[in-house]
Amino acid sequence: MSKKDIGKLVVVSIGRHTRLGDILEYALAGYSFETVDAERLFNESWTNRKLLFAISADESDGNAHLHTLTSHLREKGDFLEGCVVAAIVDGAQGALAHLDALALLMAANRAGTSILSRPLIEADRELRFWSGGRESSFERYRASARQLVERLLAAETTPPERPRVRFATALEGGVAHDWSGVLEEIVTASGGTFEDIIAPDETVLLCENMDGLPEERTQALLNASGTLRLLLASPTPGGDLYASAIIERACMRGNYCLAPRGVLAFEGLSAVEVLASKRELERVKGIFRK
Repeated sequence: MSKKDIGKLVVVSIGRHTRLGDILEYALAGYSFETVDAERLFNESWTNRKLLFAISADESDGNAHLHTLTSHLREKGDFLEGCVVAAIVDGAQGALAHLDALALLMAANRAGTSILSRPLIEADRELRFWSGGRESSFERYRASARQLVERLLAAETTPPERPRVRFATALEGGVAHDWSGVLEEIVTASGGTFEDIIAPDETVLLCENMDGLPEERTQALLNASGTLRLLLASPTPGGDLYASAIIERACMRGNYCLAPRGVLAFEGLSAVEVLASKRELERVKGIFRK
């Protein structure tokens, strides 16, 4: 693969594009890109590339193209190392398309990609979300697609040499203090700096799943931007649902990009029990090693 190809945007085209074809024509105008289908995606190397998933969803209860792509990403493993992914999903499924897109992006993240914040999901044929203003709904929709492409092209594929890392948690008392001390030691040893600042390079959010869904005080911590990494102690069942709710709030609707393999879950363990386990702490150290 040439250096020229590495700098070229990769559009992963899924489904038969009608309205999305017009959206993409406007969003990509003037940029260098190549279009690949799912078969080529899974049979070639895409290290350190910028990928735009462009998906036309079915109008039925479900979307075979999206589900198949997500399933293959889960099975393939680590083959998108260092890539940055954004997504445009167009269809008429309402909330189903949104949930399917979240599952797709989580699967891509496990395969080694970072996920760009605020993917574009339009699942309403009437474009009601884009109504208002001087421009037509369609013009506002395609302008948002253009902005997403611009953010993807501007995204960095490599983390900073000395990342500034902020720790956030709704946990209190000794457990929060102990976790802060352990993480500061790990981050410093890996070459980063541990700082309580408003605009860090990376935020590490420690959560403990007790009820299946994050409480409001945890979600209130997700009010900034940068790269997010989630450490999830899950002594009770429902860790996947909890993690999905955090990523939905922080990355799908918020301004956080999700770090590669950005969710580290500790199933069946409390936050205190994770600290007491050498094996689990080695997993934590592993996410900061270069």
